[in-house]
This record gives sequence, structure tokens and C-alpha cells, in this order.
Amino acid sequence: MRYEPDEAPPYAPPNGPWEEHQASEDAQSYLTLYYCEDEISKYPVREVTKVNDNKSDPNLETMSYGLCSTCTRDIRSGLVKNNRPYLFFCTNYKGERHLAGYYHIGWYSLGPPLFTNYRNGGIRDDYRLVADEMKWLYPPISFETVADETGFDGILSGFRKKLVSPETTDALLGLFEEREDCSQQYLDEIHRLELINKRYHEYRYPTWEREVGFSWESVRNYVEMMQAGEDEDTKEILETKMEKMDVDLSLIASESVSNWFCLICDHEFENEAPLKLCPNCDNGGGIIPARAINA
Repeated sequence: MRYEPDEAPPYAPPNGPWEEHQASEDAQSYLTLYYCEDEISKYPVREVTKVNDNKSDPNLETMSYGLCSTCTRDIRSGLVKNNRPYLFFCTNYKGERHLAGYYHIGWYSLGPPLFTNYRNGGIRDDYRLVADEMKWLYPPISFETVADETGFDGILSGFRKKLVSPETTDALLGLFEEREDCSQQYLDEIHRLELINKRYHEYRYPTWEREVGFSWESVRNYVEMMQAGEDEDTKEILETKMEKMDVDLSLIASESVSNWFCLICDHEFENEAPLKLCPNCDNGGGIIPARAINA
């Protein structure tokens, strides 16, 4: 399935703030793992119904990665800075690891600084990616089959992410060329799972308090989200709140956090991973772990 730029709104690729990714076919590509639906889905789509952590990536609806979530920041940054062309998506499915899909990256943009990316005295870069092509398979290919058909035994080792050579990239792409593209079936299944969430929890993404699914029309706030301190009013609010609440920046790191606080609107919420936007005020500049507040 290919991205259709002629149908894109003015804030989506190939328009600003997006830049064309200078992918080098001589560069390494990434294998990366994602959480998939297993028990209640035929297709290994992302885990939309994950309790306390509804997943938005890989976001097939927009062919994006890291636009709406904060996961795998290091992979996205490494891909942009090293001109890597492909992301191959792997997952645990039916008790075994499988290769399910890929993105060929076409565009990127640098997202606003987030407190949850604060480390060692500074906020790390956080890139958003959009693919110009993707393909998803059903059934997905077991790692054993990948190794047998390509000779790439390295896929059998345990990993959360893995770089693969251009030669291995070509071999993996060969597996996809031989199989039918099931991207539309994946999209339909994501929509079905969202409706299950909505029926039982009011929202399509309960821990996000999100009533609608993802599309380029519904993610404009993520593309144009405010940066921390972007305007004077927000900057003043943040500085006042951080001083009043005695925020400890050394505790901003988001690992093993489920309780969050928005410095802009004082909203408290739970989620096992950091969100880019506050579910209450749609602002992305002031979300911090609740544990960082000492007052």
C-alpha cells in the first residue's frame, strides 16, 4: 500500500513541517518489536485493547510512526540521522515471534521537546516518521521460516531492536514480494477493535480518553502540537507550576511510570507509557510523571 500525497491535508506530507527522508539503500535498516493483539484478533495488529496502555503505533491509518506516541524514540532518531530506509515490524504472535510488516520511510519531522524525553540535563530529539509505502502480511512469517528462507539466522536471537545489513534487507523484502499485501485487512481489524473499546469503555482509546480513531483529519493536533514554552502564557504557567510544585527534573524520566500530571491544566491520568498530548487539554508541553512533584 502506497501513501497518496494528492489526498493529504496541508499539514501532512509532503507539505511542511515534513521533510523528505533521504533514505540510502546502502544503509542498514531496523527490525523492531511491537505489541500485537493475539487472543481476540485474527490479525497481529497493534494492541489497541491493551489494558492501561492502548497502542497507537505502528499507526497504519496514517502510515506514521512516532507521530502520536513516544515509543522507540531512539530507533526513530537513528533512522533519520543515518538515512536508514526500512522499518521491519516484528511481534509475538501465537506464542512465537513473527515478521508481520514493513514501512519504507518517506518523510520525517522533528517533534516538539517533551519533558518525558529529559535526560542528563537536556531534552532529547524526537522525530516523527511517515512511510511512503507499507506492506503487512497474513499470516505473518515465523522467525524460523525467515531464517530458513533467507539464511538470516540473526533473527533468531533475542532482541527489542536490531540493525540489519542492506543485503539482509533485500532478502527480507523478497519474502514480502512473494506474499499478498493484507494492509487493508489490518486497517479493518484496527477499526473493529476500536469499536470493542468504545462499547465497553466509552472511548476508542480509553486511557487516552480519545473518542475517535486515527486519520490525517484527526491527528492535526499532533502535527501542530505546542512546544513546551512555545508562547509566553504557556511558558509562564510552566515556570510557575514547576517552582510551586518543586518539580524534581531528575525524576522526569518516564521509565516504569503509570501516573501522570499535566502542568498546564492540572489533569491527572494513568497510562503505562507517556502520552504526547494531555487527554484533557490537548497540550503536549507539560506532561510529567506525578512522582516528580515534591510539593
